[in-house]
Amino acid sequence: MFAPRPTHASVLLYSAALLTLGAAAIHFVVAPPHLREYAPFGVFFFAVACAQVIYAVELLLRPTRGLALLMAVGSAALVALWFVSRTSGLPFGPLPGTPEPIGMTDIICVVLETLAALLFAAFGLRQPRRRVRRAWLRAVATIPSALFTSALTTLAIAGAMTSMPVSVNAAPRMPGQAAISAADFTEPPGSEPLDRFTLVAQVSQIDGATAWTYNGMVPGPELRVRQGDRVQVTLINQLPESTTVHWHCLQLPNAMDGVAGLTQDAVPPGQSFTYEFVAREAGTYWYHSHQQTEAQLQRGLFGALIVEPVQATEDCDYTVVLHGAPGHVRVSNTHLEARPGQTVRVRIINAVAPGMDGGPEVALVAGAPLTVAALDGHDLQGGGLLDTTRIPLGMGQRADVVFTMPPTNRVDLRVSELQGDTTFVQDVFERLSPPSLRSDVVTVGDGAVPPAVDPASAPMFDALHYGAPGAGDSQSFATSASIILDKKPGVRDGRVELVHTLNGQASPNVPPLEVSQGEHVLLHIVNNTDEFHPMHIHGHVFTVVARNGEPVSGSPLRLDSVLVGPREAWDVAFVADNPGIWMIHCHVLLHASMGMSMTLNYSGVYSPFEMGSQGGNMPE
Repeated sequence: MFAPRPTHASVLLYSAALLTLGAAAIHFVVAPPHLREYAPFGVFFFAVACAQVIYAVELLLRPTRGLALLMAVGSAALVALWFVSRTSGLPFGPLPGTPEPIGMTDIICVVLETLAALLFAAFGLRQPRRRVRRAWLRAVATIPSALFTSALTTLAIAGAMTSMPVSVNAAPRMPGQAAISAADFTEPPGSEPLDRFTLVAQVSQIDGATAWTYNGMVPGPELRVRQGDRVQVTLINQLPESTTVHWHCLQLPNAMDGVAGLTQDAVPPGQSFTYEFVAREAGTYWYHSHQQTEAQLQRGLFGALIVEPVQATEDCDYTVVLHGAPGHVRVSNTHLEARPGQTVRVRIINAVAPGMDGGPEVALVAGAPLTVAALDGHDLQGGGLLDTTRIPLGMGQRADVVFTMPPTNRVDLRVSELQGDTTFVQDVFERLSPPSLRSDVVTVGDGAVPPAVDPASAPMFDALHYGAPGAGDSQSFATSASIILDKKPGVRDGRVELVHTLNGQASPNVPPLEVSQGEHVLLHIVNNTDEFHPMHIHGHVFTVVARNGEPVSGSPLRLDSVLVGPREAWDVAFVADNPGIWMIHCHVLLHASMGMSMTLNYSGVYSPFEMGSQGGNMPE
């Protein structure tokens, strides 16, 4: 085979070899975690890396067209193997036939190998030429590819070294110390009335679009139970991925919370899991997947859970779920029946996953004065009638509004997004620009359309000053802690992103908030960003103490999600009365997936479950 003298074709050869060595470096870095996850994959990556180094060096020392073409075929084969693994999935491995997630590291490696294959092919197929270039010219011509390869390889290796560990335990058992497993906190047997439900998680077609559904519906079926009833829900997973069900801020035992890798293992395809708890508090709640939440919830895995009081006080009781799931309108009900003089309760649940700004949805009732009867499922006391008012709801938050149907027999619930420049806002809601043009309407009754209302002119509801004051948490606080919300550019979980942090760290590296049972805890939550963060606590309820140093002057506020606006600071309290290992996180799914999540750990409690790729538990 012809061995060319040093020519301008050497630039192709040097560039291709550099690209191959960059891919080899990436393969060396990812081999150990793959070896721990599935030994044959780790051995494969190590072998490929060694082969790439050996053949690249050999080709540089003794260049032949045949070896170049062999390297082109080998690089192309690796690219094809990657494509199969990310589309249909490999027929072997820890999850046969399941497509692997696409990460920054593997994309960069594929780019390097694709370019190397093209350059190797160009070198091997071109006709040999005798024209000689000086060595320094070849070196200069190779500099761009060297810089390009170095930059991408460094970025890929950084991404691989900061990816989610194959196994991380949020609350490991400490040797020699007595401890209770989070899995042991289940609902004890009882004689309460039993409500049984089945939720089948499956792929469905909704209005021509593919959605992930519970029982073929988006949202999933509304589960209505009576306060004090025992609830038993069996999840049957017919999805191509594992999943769970989380009962958003229902007070229940830790083992029933449905967080993959924290309170249970995610339910694999073809298997089932039964949740059981007693619905002790009446209110508006909802349920959703807490396995790969950012993807699965937005595909359609969510629904309403309503706990009715023993004595209903309204003539009509409806639920409206705001969402952005595929193949469906953004509200679950667009028309509700009612007659003049009837009292109507509308339970509004915000399941809309916002963008990076985290901005809330805004609900406005036109056509009748209303009272805000409850927030996050907890009643407000002494709330008076409000004329047309905008009610902001961060993702995960709920509001119950009550009104009497007017003689005209029509009330409209209009929902829009709250957007605007929120940098250094003192009164964040009053300074925002008018709502966007998108506006969804739910009609109640069949009468004439209510008079037009300019949403921008309507006042913004302020829960801190609404209703009658009552007794707050007057206990002394055994634990007091600050949670600082921030963000910074960085590499996390194998991706370059705007890392969102709690106290300077991103999940899973945020130190937990550690408490003992019975303690009264005070949290000072400070938002150093220009975004909204609905901070959500599992298994407990916040009592709002103050916002920006201003104490609550209206009804006591009990919320499970506190919408912390740009540059705001909130003081909230809770009682550590539900032992276990619980999540505290921003319910903007994008922020949580970028690291804004931590745990609340009770002393003497450990989790037997692990997050990470090894166990397949990825809660965010």
